[in-house]
Amino acid sequence: MDSRPDRTGKTIVPVLACVLNQLCARNDRLALDPKYVSKFHALRPPGITIRDYLERIAKYAACSGECFVLALVYIDRIIQSNPSFVVNSLNIHRLLITSVMISAKFFDDQYFNNAYYAKVGGVPCKEMNSLEVEFLFLTNFSLFVTYDTYKQYHTELRNHATHSSCDCNPYRVPELIANPTEQDIHKKIEQKASDEVTMMQTETPQIRGQSRDMEITASLPH
Repeated sequence: MDSRPDRTGKTIVPVLACVLNQLCARNDRLALDPKYVSKFHALRPPGITIRDYLERIAKYAACSGECFVLALVYIDRIIQSNPSFVVNSLNIHRLLITSVMISAKFFDDQYFNNAYYAKVGGVPCKEMNSLEVEFLFLTNFSLFVTYDTYKQYHTELRNHATHSSCDCNPYRVPELIANPTEQDIHKKIEQKASDEVTMMQTETPQIRGQSRDMEITASLPH
């Protein structure tokens, strides 16, 4: 498996990080209701920034750039389906590593296993398995994304980078045009509609609450 970062992902990551930073900055002002604390919540915000965390995922997971767009789609579905779920600095990192992992499993032909993603994300493998199951339930196992939906989110990211006055402005998300790359994406996304998606089912811990702080692993398997 090619472990080199996807070039499209390298352009999307800074923009996605900027969008999520702005979302978390707004939501961090809201009081956190203890009854809505999930498995994704840390005791305190991790010491690594959202952008550095995403760049780390892009570097070591070597997933396709499309996975980062799909990750945004999935996180937005959680927000839309669960009005009490607030994305903030306490849960965004675990949401990202889980959403990218699930996106890679759904979209990419080759992907690393949960244990590898756990090391990339700085969480224990058992917790990674549990987060995956929790994420799937929060999205109602709705992983299929139409090409039109994908294009909508991709365009929003591109527009953000184009019109934003923040740090992500120099980055340009490639435009989706009628070329073989677009056709391949369209065909691949539509093909998933007829595929049976099998996810690892693991035992869900009985305690639902705040989890330990992240520990970003220094060494990763090659």
